[in-house]
Amino acid sequence: MTTLLACNYPANTETLATVRSAVLEAATRAGASTDGANDIVLAVNEACMNVIQHGYRFAPDKVFRIELSTADDTLEILLCDNGEAVSERQLKPRALDDLRPGGLGVHFIRALTDTMAYLPPDETWRNRLQMRKRVGLLAARQ
Repeated sequence: MTTLLACNYPANTETLATVRSAVLEAATRAGASTDGANDIVLAVNEACMNVIQHGYRFAPDKVFRIELSTADDTLEILLCDNGEAVSERQLKPRALDDLRPGGLGVHFIRALTDTMAYLPPDETWRNRLQMRKRVGLLAARQ
């Protein structure tokens, strides 16, 4: 496995531009097409915003960690935080035909990645969201 990015970030919305830039660069180095890299950036941005808004409730002085790595033709993204504990069972995105702002982040993440799963907590992080996307499939979209 090759690590492309492993960094802690302050959990605030001002950080998201830096996160998007770092994820775009790492996804591109992994071999993702332009469209594929942008899809990954959108999925990670949505997940980070969920951490900031729902996990930490905009509390100051919190951090999250993003790790991107590749193995074979798969890009793996790991987003870790210590916000309120969450499980996949709790993630109930609203219906797509319910037209109003918000509530579509989980839809986007699931649509833009091949897999999305919560890993068990470790000694450092309560929440560990793993997303995977085959880079070969990303490159084929361009």
